[in-house]
Amino acid sequence: MTYSVVEFETNEFIFKQGDPGDLMYLVQDGEVEVIQDLGGHENQVAVLERGDFFGEMAVLEDEPRTHSVRALSDTKLIKIDRTGFQSMLTRNAEIAVRMIRKLGLRLMSAEDMLVRAWAAEGRTTVEAQMRVRGSARLVLVADGTELALPDQTEVKLGRVDPINQIRPDVDLTKVDSQLTTSRRHAKILRGNEGFFIQEERATNGTFVNGQRISAERPLEIRSGDDIMFGAVRMQFLLDTPD
Repeated sequence: MTYSVVEFETNEFIFKQGDPGDLMYLVQDGEVEVIQDLGGHENQVAVLERGDFFGEMAVLEDEPRTHSVRALSDTKLIKIDRTGFQSMLTRNAEIAVRMIRKLGLRLMSAEDMLVRAWAAEGRTTVEAQMRVRGSARLVLVADGTELALPDQTEVKLGRVDPINQIRPDVDLTKVDSQLTTSRRHAKILRGNEGFFIQEERATNGTFVNGQRISAERPLEIRSGDDIMFGAVRMQFLLDTPD
């Protein structure tokens, strides 16, 4: 199977957050809504209509669904498996460019939604705060290899994505010979109250001092903390100026 048409009734879920997935979908007719569960509350991330696509990250990453998708009306979708997706990109580079642009717009929209949600709760995001002073680094416990964290508010950690050539701020490839980290594994946030870590799409998890962290809310980290990215054990170190 490469392409096929499937139908869903109004309010029927195409898939739910956390489900395994190896298919993407193109909306042929009708509308669907993309939903993310944040702290037990459903948040509508986007409404997609004819010509829009969704579910592509499961095809690219072979990871669980990060959102739920539900039909807003009786809907017809074109279902595309991994082979069909790769064939589509190979035959038409314009489709790949369009997808990258849409993914960028979705990311900005999702981040804006999160900021608004936190503001509604009376909390400020780490990104909106002043950055703490000092240089930070991750040190591989096994052999002492050091990875410096760029001096910026948000630092994305993961591996290079060979399909769309997206590169993380800190590439974990050279310290992850077993490929246990995801391409978009986690991010470290720098605020005036310190450093925080938040999981993104980590199949094998992110652990701070032995405790798995949540993808929903950043966790504060301190100099000397032990962090596991998949099977890669590192120590977070902060060098503050005198």
